[in-house]
Amino acid sequence: MPQIILGQVLGFLATAITALSYQANTKKKLLFIQSVATLCTCLAYLFLNAQSGFLLNVICLIRNVCFYFQKEGTGPIYLSTALCAAAMILTGIFSWQGPISLLIMVALAVNTVFLSFGKPQRLRYSILGTSTLVLIYNVAVFSLGGILNEALAILSSFIGILRFREHSPKP
Repeated sequence: MPQIILGQVLGFLATAITALSYQANTKKKLLFIQSVATLCTCLAYLFLNAQSGFLLNVICLIRNVCFYFQKEGTGPIYLSTALCAAAMILTGIFSWQGPISLLIMVALAVNTVFLSFGKPQRLRYSILGTSTLVLIYNVAVFSLGGILNEALAILSSFIGILRFREHSPKP
């Protein structure tokens, strides 16, 4: 029972750190802060016995470190994107907890692609879908912090979509 409480606390800590990351003004700062949040998420899933979530977020942590040191639009970032997405799919298969594993596996692989290739507005649209899948996973593994984190991500993405939408010129 104490490990479940620790898992829930770490999930809420990850959510708080993720919210803080949205205030970062550079991609490197954002990736660094989100890596700390991802580490907390990994540990939260570990203590909640959510193997797929734990292992896939380890890959996310590796992805964040790779993206931190790579320049956008270069061959290495495309290669690391493909390798991380493939590693997520293989890890999801390896850590299979049943069909629920598909949700987080697909979500994190798709998020990796949009994170490296997508423009901010496209990334926001993808988050609506990917965070919804992870939200359902978090409900299934009963990660309260994870549920809050994904609900906030969906809300933030929706607000960003509205805020940065392109308006057609008036005639």
